[in-house]
Amino acid sequence: MVMKKTFSKTVFRTIKSNFARFIAITAVVFLGVAFVAGLGALSPIYKDTISDEFLRRGGANLIVKCKSETGFSTSEDNDEIAKLKNIEGVEEAVAFSAFDTTSTETIKVTDGGGKEYNARVYLLPKFDLAVNPITLEDGALPEKDGEIAIDRYQNNTKTPVAIGDELTLTLFGAKQPAKVTASVANPLNFTKIEEPDVDENPLELIVYINTAVFPVKIPYVIPELGAVIELEPPVTDVYVRLSGLSGTGVFTDKYAAATAAAKSKIEDAFGEDKVAVLTEKESYSLALTDNYAKKIDVISLIFPAFFIAVVALVVLTTMTRLIEEERPVIACYRTLGYGNGLIAMKYVGFALICCLIGALLGFFLGSWVLPIAIFPAFHTVFFFPELAMRLHFEEGVIFAVIMTAAVIAVTAYSIANCLRSKPAELLRPRAPKPGKKIFLEHVPFIWKRMSFRYKSTYRNIFRYVRHLLMTVISVAGSTALVLAGFGLRDVSLNPDATKIAGFADTFELISFVVILFAAALAVLVVYNLTNLNIGERKREIATLEVLGYYDGEVAGYIYREVAIMALFGVILGLPLGFGLCWFLFEYLDFGSVTMIKWYSYLITAGVTIAFVALVFLLLFPKIKKIDMNDSLKTLE
Repeated sequence: MVMKKTFSKTVFRTIKSNFARFIAITAVVFLGVAFVAGLGALSPIYKDTISDEFLRRGGANLIVKCKSETGFSTSEDNDEIAKLKNIEGVEEAVAFSAFDTTSTETIKVTDGGGKEYNARVYLLPKFDLAVNPITLEDGALPEKDGEIAIDRYQNNTKTPVAIGDELTLTLFGAKQPAKVTASVANPLNFTKIEEPDVDENPLELIVYINTAVFPVKIPYVIPELGAVIELEPPVTDVYVRLSGLSGTGVFTDKYAAATAAAKSKIEDAFGEDKVAVLTEKESYSLALTDNYAKKIDVISLIFPAFFIAVVALVVLTTMTRLIEEERPVIACYRTLGYGNGLIAMKYVGFALICCLIGALLGFFLGSWVLPIAIFPAFHTVFFFPELAMRLHFEEGVIFAVIMTAAVIAVTAYSIANCLRSKPAELLRPRAPKPGKKIFLEHVPFIWKRMSFRYKSTYRNIFRYVRHLLMTVISVAGSTALVLAGFGLRDVSLNPDATKIAGFADTFELISFVVILFAAALAVLVVYNLTNLNIGERKREIATLEVLGYYDGEVAGYIYREVAIMALFGVILGLPLGFGLCWFLFEYLDFGSVTMIKWYSYLITAGVTIAFVALVFLLLFPKIKKIDMNDSLKTLE
């Protein structure tokens, strides 16, 4: 027990003596978890915000629409509204009339210039309804005949209709001037984009008429009597509130089950030929919200795999180098009687602490900061109140657990390879890999024209194949993520990218976030791999300095190898990014890879190469600080 307690202290000593590596692993874990947790939280927070506002405004749980041209019967002997109210689960029902101008020739909306609008006209008994009340946003609510309100939606369409404008309404054949006095909010209409009407035409205008102050009648001629009587407009729609759903989120399973059950009962009572019942899945704004959220979820599910792969490779490279440096220490542990499991726990503990710190910081900062940063983009599509900030653990925690498991797995793999050796073998430095001909040497036309420095560079690159593969794959993964970000941006800016208007506006900002995180990951990956390469080559660097090489020449010796491997990574990363974009757009049903601009590929390659150059500048002082005497002493 004392042995284990004492040995556990070595984990923290290892962290202290390898602080740069500790920070490198923690940083890549932080980036991965922050990105995934933030994107994973974006969809639930966005739905919570919509749901809270919908419930606060008293939105209808169902809309029951009559398929008959005569509408619902409200006679004493056949009151279908009363029948609807008596259905189990229905708490309240409010009847009204709604007409699309494209579905009837008797209702039209025209402005002073003679332009006829594709409009929806609501005839409401009052604005302050018991279900789905219409609330004032700007202006003054209609108080007399001839005054109307328009939806706040109009402020964001191309329709040039505003408060104070004069319109001409044709209502069941009778023309009447109308003045817009108010902009109002309908809890069921909270999008800023053009809703399609029944004929799939863009809905340009939504008009609200309070029939208590603006009576609307249908003139009906009785030929036998030669008289004209006025009839009430048919009741076409009913807003329904269900019992037991107070405070229940609109996008929860409970809400979906309750509305589906009520829909079934209403259809059974009236018949599917009589009514159409709209749940949250058929209501345009709510359905658009759900569609929006699902597309964000796709992005949050696709990118984690790349982050996990890159992080795992970085950790594998880092921990392998750390364990190689501590071979003599491990031999001493074995000689002193420490078991392989206890020795392995030192390095697993090192990696685990990196993951815990990186994951915790990434989860809380990503889940909080990223939704706030992206949230303004949603205002281009939806009327949003204040953001409903709540922590959502599912995606972030799952990703953190998977990433932690991956990090522990690669660490265990690294230490297991070392523990297979006997203590006596561990005490001796690992013999350098023998040189052998590389494939370029079999191409005399190329090989003979190379200078000695480049021959040496390529031999070093291909001598250590594992290091080559790790570097190339890591850089390729980062490049692919950067290209995916630029590709998403290009498609977002293309007006033909999606059938859902406004969708692209939000994803332009998301693409920027993807580029930012991918770029940061690329910097960390290249920095860590180059730093490890410098650490592995201290003896060679010292030897070159003893031979009289300048600092720049020594740096070039190291940097050439990294630059060539990074170039291979970029070349591999571009088609990999293309494939990622194709996969992403297919699942998003959002644009096509053909919409990616040709220069985005060049920019992606340039960005990665620029980061490599930046890393070289950052690490140049470290090369200069290498003490040739101390480094050469390690050869003794």
